Amino acid sequence: MELFKNLQEVIAFAIDQEEASFQLYTRAAGMVKAISSRKMLEEMAAQELGHKRLLQGMDKERIATYQVVKVPDLKIGDYLVDVKYSEDMTYQQILIFAMKAEERAARLYTSACSLTSDPEAIKMLELLANEEKKHKFIIESLYDDKVLAEN
Repeated sequence: MELFKNLQEVIAFAIDQEEASFQLYTRAAGMVKAISSRKMLEEMAAQELGHKRLLQGMDKERIATYQVVKVPDLKIGDYLVDVKYSEDMTYQQILIFAMKAEERAARLYTSACSLTSDPEAIKMLELLANEEKKHKFIIESLYDDKVLAEN
């Protein structure tokens, strides 16, 4: 089954995903009480908005210049239980929530590679998955530094 016929369909799909993530992080930031949690969620929302803008200007020539760089996986998220969103989340819970969201996004893009035969669309999906893995790595690093190191 081929879900994506071409690069433009992948880009449109990815823009929708980035917008949904932006909205999620923005809503969450507006609901949390802790300033540090709000700041982190606002930063995540800004990153998602930046990705959306980048995708809106994406074309075949730009994709050809990108290289997928292997991102380290600390695998911290692999050992944590998913956290449901609530307005009284702790900083640790916010990190877990964000880590799991980025993990799901990376898996989504990786899985979507099998839904197209267009090589440019596949490369775009691989790049998107890699970006989400970078976000997960950043969040896992924060978790390691701020949560695990303090316990």
